[in-house]
Amino acid sequence: MLDAERDQLRKSYEVCRVAFGLLSAALMIACFDALIPLLATFHPDLAILVRSSSLYHWLDVPITFGCLFGVMLLWGRFDHPGWRRRVGLLMVMSLVDVALWYAEHGSELGLIPGRFAHQWICGNIGQALGWAEFALMAGLGCDYLEHLGIEYARESGKSIRSMAATGAFLWLLFFCQHTNWWAGWPLIPHARPRSIEVVLLYYAQTLIWAITLIQVTAMLLSATRMSGQVLAEMKAEDDHNDPLRPQSEWSKDFALFGA
Repeated sequence: MLDAERDQLRKSYEVCRVAFGLLSAALMIACFDALIPLLATFHPDLAILVRSSSLYHWLDVPITFGCLFGVMLLWGRFDHPGWRRRVGLLMVMSLVDVALWYAEHGSELGLIPGRFAHQWICGNIGQALGWAEFALMAGLGCDYLEHLGIEYARESGKSIRSMAATGAFLWLLFFCQHTNWWAGWPLIPHARPRSIEVVLLYYAQTLIWAITLIQVTAMLLSATRMSGQVLAEMKAEDDHNDPLRPQSEWSKDFALFGA
């Protein structure tokens, strides 16, 4: 019975390592994307060159689908109600991200006739979901690292969620200020910022987005690394307790014991 539970736990750790690896890889690409608006402030020509490349135009493909597949692998790994609730919400949000990606690129792929007219509102819906996804990923990473015995995980999770809440509030203020509510439907932004406050809100929420994204990525990378360490320790314990292992290895153990 104990062996069966141990094997099941090992499989959960193996799947979680792949899942957190996919999520962290997708978010590392997102980190590069998040730094482009900041790059445009200091090197606008370089930012224009990067944004005009065809590779950058499809950069959201590995981000969107990598996060979706990673979250799908986390589904059902643990029976804790908080874990299942967070993964379920994160999966729903990831599916909405896929729908938004489809709306943005559907015309280029020949799936939607004409150009999609709601890009401003869809982009902001995606960013609103992004703040919530940061909090959920931080919660999952925190729970998982705590399960593995990492003491600092709880404080890191609280810090990330606090940063995400601050960024979401600033984003909401920017969205309300920069949207041209008098232009009718579909919603569009103002042609240019109406005040210096709007510009400051944009840069503040963009900077907090990048910082929070880097923090979440670091936590997920830590979860991936710790999964590998725990699996290596479990394998070493199994090899040590294996009665069918070669006699030469038993001799080494006795020699060490005698030393």
